[in-house]
Amino acid sequence: MNEMRPGDVLIFEAGDNWLSKSIAKLTNSTVSHAAMRYTGENMVEMGGGGISLSGCKEDMNGEKAYLLRLDPEKNTEPLTAAAKAYLENGVKYDFPDLVILAGLIIYRQIRPTPRWQKITDIILEFACMELDKLLNKLINKKQPAMVCSQLVYQIYLDCGNDYKIIIKDGLVQSTNSASEMICLAKLAESMESIPLENQLQKDKLPDTIDLEALSKELYDAMDEESDCNQLLTTNELKGTLGKVTKFLDLVEKILKQANVDLPVYAMFVAPSDLLSHSVNLKQYGEALIIR
Repeated sequence: MNEMRPGDVLIFEAGDNWLSKSIAKLTNSTVSHAAMRYTGENMVEMGGGGISLSGCKEDMNGEKAYLLRLDPEKNTEPLTAAAKAYLENGVKYDFPDLVILAGLIIYRQIRPTPRWQKITDIILEFACMELDKLLNKLINKKQPAMVCSQLVYQIYLDCGNDYKIIIKDGLVQSTNSASEMICLAKLAESMESIPLENQLQKDKLPDTIDLEALSKELYDAMDEESDCNQLLTTNELKGTLGKVTKFLDLVEKILKQANVDLPVYAMFVAPSDLLSHSVNLKQYGEALIIR
């Protein structure tokens, strides 16, 4: 196998936790995490606590990762410099896993059952609370923040058009063409003529949530047998679509406040997009990696 180099993209198979499994299922893939090879035996990645430097050694007991590299290859110094800036300049990552999960639900195709709707509504409501906190932080403290859900995508984007990862047939697309599948983002566009206050429903929410338990419920709801008689109509989804509209509106405001010139959907690039839908990233091998 070719030796890993700085700037190489590493896409990891989903782990045993339910959040990873749900991300993989939502994106019709087996992967749920992306990182970038840094210098030495290290990689830079995004974790629950923010941007960090982790070990990156090949080992038979490690996690399976797919190795990708720009094609045609380019000087890797700009990539490591961009990563170093995020590591050293106090740039904080503020999109928690809950927000990423909500964004994937919105932009990927799903089957709208009552069980799925109940879980999705909770995820969207709490995700909007997190976005409100981030927006207030950006407005009041003027602190720099990274808001793209994929650190790797953002690093490459920072290095200019020659390095930008080009994704085709990913993001809001799906390989599942079943008529029972819908995309909330597309449905929400048709709801724009309805005032937001008329779309939103005031549901009673739990005081706190367990993201891992909620991810398992979401996974089980997505995995249940299809029954067309149980699928929700657009009218029955109106309350959920109101939450989607609110979520997307908050993300737009955050992008504007953070001076990030990207469309909203680009905030939710998934590891599967980098692995399977990138025009200029080519897979050159696999490895078992200990982090």
